[in-house]
Amino acid sequence: YLGGEEIAGTKMKSTSGWKQDGNGTNESGFSGLPGGYRGSYGTFGYIDGYGYWWSSTEYSTSDAWYRDLGYDDGNVVRTSLNKEDGFSVRCLRD
Repeated sequence: YLGGEEIAGTKMKSTSGWKQDGNGTNESGFSGLPGGYRGSYGTFGYIDGYGYWWSSTEYSTSDAWYRDLGYDDGNVVRTSLNKEDGFSVRCLRD
């Protein structure tokens, strides 16, 4: 639908708010913003450069899948991380 992981990120990013002109086209309507993350020890990082969103799918009992977008390319990445870290969530209405 969005052309694959290598270019879908550009279509998912908002048209403003990303550092170093890393804005997207928002063709998907997702309007992804670079909210960064909160680490398990309470530190925050990458605000304005990266957006991370949890999936509702577990990878294991301690980890879950997430997707991320970055200012520096058009990729959308899928990987897993410990659930103690803090990422954004997107709520959808039925």
